[in-house]
Order: sequence, then C-alpha cells, then structure tokens
Amino acid sequence: MNFTVKPLAAVALAGASALAAAQTSGVTLFGVLDVGVQRLKNGSKTLNLESIDGMQTSRIGFRGREDLGNGLSASFHLEGAIGPDVGAGGDWRRRATVSLASKAAGELRLGRDYTPTFWSISRFNAFGTNGVGAASNLVYGFDGVSGTSKTVIRSDNSVGYFLPDGLGGVYGQAMVAAGEGTTGRYVGGRIGYAGSGVDVALAVSETVNTNAGDKFKVTNLGGSYTLGALKLLGLVHISKLTTREQKNYVVGAHYAVGAGLIRASFVNAQSTNSANGENYTGKLLAIGYVHNLSKRTSLYTTLSQVNNSRTGRFLIPGGSAIARGEDSSGVEAGIYHSF
Repeated sequence: MNFTVKPLAAVALAGASALAAAQTSGVTLFGVLDVGVQRLKNGSKTLNLESIDGMQTSRIGFRGREDLGNGLSASFHLEGAIGPDVGAGGDWRRRATVSLASKAAGELRLGRDYTPTFWSISRFNAFGTNGVGAASNLVYGFDGVSGTSKTVIRSDNSVGYFLPDGLGGVYGQAMVAAGEGTTGRYVGGRIGYAGSGVDVALAVSETVNTNAGDKFKVTNLGGSYTLGALKLLGLVHISKLTTREQKNYVVGAHYAVGAGLIRASFVNAQSTNSANGENYTGKLLAIGYVHNLSKRTSLYTTLSQVNNSRTGRFLIPGGSAIARGEDSSGVEAGIYHSF
C-alpha cells in the first residue's frame, strides 16, 4: 500500500509543479514623466508656461499577464494620465482593459481602449500626437479638436480583436462599442503590413455621434519607410460629419544622428462645410531635436508654426484663442523620463 501511494503522490506533485510553471504571471508598474517649458503665440497674444507631454503623455499604470498554457494568456492594462506640473491625476481613462490571447488565434480585448483610426495618426507622424509639432494639432476631428467625437482617440465600452503575430508582417485590429451613455455606437477596423523597412496601414471607423443619429466617419491611410538612419512618414486622413468634411495630409521624417534624432513634419488641413459654403485651410511646419541621454531619459526641443487662410482657425492648443485668419506658433523644450 505504502509503495503505491508514494509514487502517486510524487506524480501528483510533479503535475502540480508543471501546472504552476505553465501558469506563470507577473505585474509591472510603468510610467512616463514629461515636463518642459513652452512659449505660445496665438495671433498677437503670447503665453509662457511650464508645459507637460511635449514628447509623450505623462502617465502611470499597471499591466499584468498570466500564462494559461497551451499558447493562451490573460492580461490586464490600467493606465492613467498625470500632470506632473501640478501633481494631478488619478484615473484610468488612458486605458482600462482585460484580454484573453492565443498565439494562434489572436487577442480579444474588452474595456476602454484606443480606436483603430487613432493608431495611424500616432504611428505615421514625426511628432506622434504630442507637443507643439504634433500633426494632431490640425488632424484631430475638425480644427484639431479631439472633442469632435468621443471616439477620435479612444472608445468606452469597446470589444476589440487583434490579429496574432506570425502572419508574415500582416497586422490588424477590429473594434465595436455599444452606444452607452454619452458615447455613441462605434465600429472601426485597421489592417496593415510591416516588414523590410516598410509599414503601411488603412483604417476606417464610424461613430453615431449624436442623439439625432449623425455619423462621424473617419478614413485614413498611413505609411513609413526606413532606410538606414532616415525614416520617412506620411498620412492621409479624412473626417466627415453631416455637411462638414476635413481632409488632411501629413509628411514627415526622422533622421538619427549619434545619440540624437532630428524630427520634421509638414501638415496641411482643409475644412469645408457644404451647408454654409465655408472653406478654409491651415498648414503646420515643425522641426525638432531629441537627445537621448539613456534608453529611458531624453532632452527635446521643438519649433512649430501654423499659418491659416483668411478664415482659417487652426492653432497650437494651450494658448489664447485666435480670430479667424490669425496664425499660431510655438517653441518648447523639455525632459522626458520613462520607468
């Protein structure tokens, strides 16, 4: 009897150990602090201020992953913006998701997350979506206003699917969101390819934007090409809502120089409204430099200028309001640190 029980116990313990090894898990604390100084000139008014988020949005978050075995894993991601200039922050509105992933089938993700059309704005712009040089200053929604729709950047109540890795460079995302509360129903998707220095993606979305059922529609096509120290980027982005339409095109470049990176971008935006015949343009030109002190700490500076047509109203946000046709400019310098 004793001879039989001991081997069975050993087998059970070995099985439990193997299961525990397979079901490994870990939680990571991460964040970004990005603080600088900024000088904005909108029209005839100038504002000097301590600024944040010139290179990336300051944030703090937790993420974790559990290996469930057989190629399956479960993950969570909680991330919130912080204001290091005044010590603000404390919610998880940047991202709050839980997901189940399979190496073969892809990832199913639920919660508040970035929309597929946002990723191309961020991925294919020399300054991303931060600072005085960001293309988003003109591209977001209409007149560069992210509040045009609650889904310009993220969506609440979303269910998303991501293609698995290992598809020969093909990547993709689909998202739907229920029309709960003040956020309208959202449907969007993105498909792309990355390989051999080339990265290109097409994304589309539709949001029921008001109680009247008006639909905010976005289409964008972006790409980049890397050749040695040089990276070229481009984006075409179109937003539509009832009688309003805004068309944008963006071209930019990165050039690596030693421990530094030179960034440059040109953005053109044209806004029309068939209901009242409105038609105006804005153009943004930006150049900047990032000096990497380490993998986690950088110094940066950026100069940018926005020029409007006679009735244009595009501007670099954070300063004073402008009258139609006035121009806007900005200069900033800051320190970026990630952990």
